[in-house]
This record gives sequence, C-alpha cells and structure tokens, in this order.
Amino acid sequence: MNTTAPHQTQYLLFALGAAIGSVIGIIVGSILAAWMGESLSRLMRRLLRRFTREDDRPNFKLLLQ
Repeated sequence: MNTTAPHQTQYLLFALGAAIGSVIGIIVGSILAAWMGESLSRLMRRLLRRFTREDDRPNFKLLLQ
C-alpha cells in the first residue's frame, strides 16, 4: 500500500491554495489601492504613524522637562 500519495496530494493542494490566495490578494489589493487614490493612502499612512508614534512633529512634553 502506498500511503504517501494522499499526503502529497494534501501538500500540493495546500501549496496551490496558498499560491492562488496570494495572487488574488495582490490583485485585489492593487485594485483597491488604485480605486482609493493617493489622498486616502496618505490619510492611512498618517493614521499608522500616529498609532505607532512616528510623528514628524516634536514631542513638546519632552521639551518642557
């Protein structure tokens, strides 16, 4: 009996699903980025910087010390 064939088929299906999912994700992400435009992407970058505390503005609380 050859029991390795079902495992190879499972790995192949997993790899195929991961590859197809990645390609679809890149395509959908590109379409959304083009549809949203530059202004919304700037807004998202600013929000991300604000949440990660990477603002370009000085922290005045530290200057008061």
